[in-house]
Amino acid sequence: MRMGWWVFISLISVSIILMQELLEDYAAGRSDMWSYVWALGFMLVLGIVAFWFFTRTDEAK
Repeated sequence: MRMGWWVFISLISVSIILMQELLEDYAAGRSDMWSYVWALGFMLVLGIVAFWFFTRTDEAK
Protein backbone atom coordinates (compact mmCIF):
# COMPACT_ATOMS: atom_id res chain seq x y z
CA MET A 1 0.00 0.00 0.00
CA ARG A 2 3.06 2.22 0.06
CA MET A 3 2.55 3.16 -3.60
CA GLY A 4 -1.06 4.08 -2.85
CA TRP A 5 0.10 6.43 -0.12
CA TRP A 6 2.45 8.27 -2.47
CA VAL A 7 -0.25 8.55 -5.15
CA PHE A 8 -2.65 9.92 -2.52
CA ILE A 9 -0.11 12.51 -1.34
CA SER A 10 0.62 13.58 -4.92
CA LEU A 11 -3.12 13.94 -5.66
CA ILE A 12 -3.52 16.15 -2.60
CA SER A 13 -0.54 18.26 -3.64
CA VAL A 14 -1.82 18.70 -7.18
CA SER A 15 -5.32 19.53 -6.00
CA ILE A 16 -4.03 22.19 -3.57
CA ILE A 17 -1.94 23.81 -6.31
CA LEU A 18 -4.89 23.61 -8.72
CA MET A 19 -7.29 25.17 -6.22
CA GLN A 20 -4.86 27.98 -5.48
CA GLU A 21 -4.36 28.75 -9.18
CA LEU A 22 -8.08 28.66 -9.94
CA LEU A 23 -8.97 30.85 -6.97
CA GLU A 24 -6.35 33.40 -8.00
CA ASP A 25 -7.76 33.44 -11.55
CA TYR A 26 -11.29 33.78 -10.20
CA ALA A 27 -10.30 36.61 -7.85
CA ALA A 28 -8.58 38.42 -10.74
CA GLY A 29 -11.68 38.03 -12.92
CA ARG A 30 -9.94 35.93 -15.58
CA SER A 31 -12.00 32.80 -14.98
CA ASP A 32 -15.52 31.83 -14.06
CA MET A 33 -16.53 29.54 -11.20
CA TRP A 34 -17.42 26.62 -13.50
CA SER A 35 -13.78 25.89 -14.34
CA TYR A 36 -13.13 25.65 -10.60
CA VAL A 37 -16.01 23.19 -10.17
CA TRP A 38 -14.90 21.09 -13.15
CA ALA A 39 -11.30 20.93 -11.92
CA LEU A 40 -12.32 19.85 -8.43
CA GLY A 41 -14.71 17.27 -9.89
CA PHE A 42 -11.90 15.90 -12.04
CA MET A 43 -9.61 15.60 -9.02
CA LEU A 44 -12.37 13.88 -7.06
CA VAL A 45 -12.93 11.33 -9.82
CA LEU A 46 -9.18 10.77 -10.16
CA GLY A 47 -8.91 10.21 -6.40
CA ILE A 48 -11.79 7.71 -6.43
CA VAL A 49 -10.22 5.78 -9.31
CA ALA A 50 -6.84 5.70 -7.53
CA PHE A 51 -8.50 4.55 -4.29
CA TRP A 52 -10.40 1.81 -6.14
CA PHE A 53 -7.26 0.65 -7.98
CA PHE A 54 -5.12 0.37 -4.85
CA THR A 55 -7.92 -1.28 -2.89
CA ARG A 56 -8.19 -3.94 -5.60
CA THR A 57 -4.39 -4.29 -5.65
CA ASP A 58 -4.32 -4.96 -1.90
CA GLU A 59 -7.07 -7.59 -2.27
CA ALA A 60 -5.06 -9.37 -4.98
CA LYS A 61 -2.10 -9.82 -2.63
